[in-house]
Amino acid sequence: MNIPRYWVRAKGQVPTGFGKVYDLVAWGWSSEGRDGAERKAQERLAAFAQRVQQGLDLPRGYAYGDRPLREEILREIQGSDGEIAALVTRNSYGSMVLNTAHTLFADVDLPAASSGPSFLGRLFGKSEPSPEEAALARLREGLQRASGGSFRIYRTAAGFRVLATDRAYDPRSAETQALMTSIGSDPSFMHLCRIQESFRARLTPKPWRCGQRLPPGRHPREAPDEQADFSDWLTSYDQACQSMATCRFVEAVGPGWVGEEIQPILDLHDAATRASAALPLA
Repeated sequence: MNIPRYWVRAKGQVPTGFGKVYDLVAWGWSSEGRDGAERKAQERLAAFAQRVQQGLDLPRGYAYGDRPLREEILREIQGSDGEIAALVTRNSYGSMVLNTAHTLFADVDLPAASSGPSFLGRLFGKSEPSPEEAALARLREGLQRASGGSFRIYRTAAGFRVLATDRAYDPRSAETQALMTSIGSDPSFMHLCRIQESFRARLTPKPWRCGQRLPPGRHPREAPDEQADFSDWLTSYDQACQSMATCRFVEAVGPGWVGEEIQPILDLHDAATRASAALPLA
C-alpha cells in the first residue's frame, strides 16, 4: 500500500523575470523515515522552482494525483504473512478511513432523483421501483455476474457500499477495475485506489452530516496550538458520531464465503461503521 507514514514540508521563494516572487510549498513523503521525506520535499520544491523560472505554470493543485494522500496513520493491521493487510487513517476532513491491501471495497452512489413516475407508469397506473430499489437490483445483478463471488452490500448516506469477502483483489489489476466499473463505482475513487495501491472505506461520519465543522489544520499538525485545537475538535466530533452510523448492512450476494484473512477486516469495518445499528446514516 502506498500510504506514507512520514511527511515533511519544504518552503521556498522563486523570483521570475517579471519582477514577481512566487512562494512555493512542496510536501515530501516516505515510509522509511523523516530524512527520506525531507529529501523528497526538497526535490519536489526544486522541480516546482524550475518550472516557475522557465515561465511554466504549476499543475493545478501542484499535480494532485502524482502523490499519495497526506493522512495520519492511526492503526496498522497485519496479515498472517506479516505484511500490512490494512491501515486505519484520518482523512483531510477528519473521518477515519479503512485502507486495505487486498480486501475490495467499492462505493456506488445513487443516481440523481427523477422528477416522478414515468409517463407509461402513470398511464397504466403501475407502481415503479424507487431509485434506491432499482439501483440495488442493478448492483445485485452486477455482482452475481462477477464470477460467482461472495459480496456484502451496505447502504450508505449517498448510495451503497460493496465488500468482497471470499478472496483477495489487486486494486491495480484490470480484473478489479472492470468489476468496479461494471457496478458503477466512481472513476475518481477507482483512480485513487490505483494511486494508493489499496481500497478505501470510510469508517466514521462526515463531520457536516453530524453537525460538526471541519477540523482545524491538516496533518501533520506540528505547532502545539494546532494540535490543541485539533484535540478539542476531535472530542466534539467523536461525541457527535455516537448517534450516527456510516453504513447499514443490507444483504449478502453469492455463496456467502468469508476468507480467513478478510474476517478480521470485516469485523473491524462493521463495528466501526455501526453497520448493524438502527441509526441515521452520515
